[in-house]
Amino acid sequence: MQSGYQHRVEAQGSARPAWVAGPIPKQRHVVISPQNGEVDFLDGLRIGAHEQIETLSRLVVSRRDLPVPGWSHHILGLHPSDHGEFQIEATVSAEQRVEALFLSHRHPFYQPDTPEDSERRAYHEGVIALDLRGQREFQWGHVFCRFTSQVKCDWLVVVYNPFANIPLHAKTVESILAAHEPLPHGAT
Repeated sequence: MQSGYQHRVEAQGSARPAWVAGPIPKQRHVVISPQNGEVDFLDGLRIGAHEQIETLSRLVVSRRDLPVPGWSHHILGLHPSDHGEFQIEATVSAEQRVEALFLSHRHPFYQPDTPEDSERRAYHEGVIALDLRGQREFQWGHVFCRFTSQVKCDWLVVVYNPFANIPLHAKTVESILAAHEPLPHGAT
């Protein structure tokens, strides 16, 4: 006679061994994808490597120019994830592409007088351990933690590799694809 769990597992076609007891856990939602560096939140915000900032323009809370000509820094506000709520900021290149993302976990239990925001740093390190299995260098870029003394806050930083072979703009890709489409019959 099969247990109710074993019957459910077989009915669902799970690859989970029959000897594993308990309910099937809910799929955890990762914030940073190890496959492509995409950063994804529960409210629908999804930022891919070198994403055009115009696709995120409705989320921009504030913007300031950086000392590098054409580059800017955008604050995208607070967004929820399975890891909690994060303040999101982005550095954008002269080509209007997201080159780096800054995520800072927000929760009232952080003490403002904690040296170098070490509690938040430990939390960010945990996100790297869970989402990326501790790996920090990828073909698409790098992930690391950085303390900024100006605001006394630790940030989880995602920097995209400029040579990651990611298309520059969706419009460019569409025009390239359209250029290779055969012309309609009767067109000259």
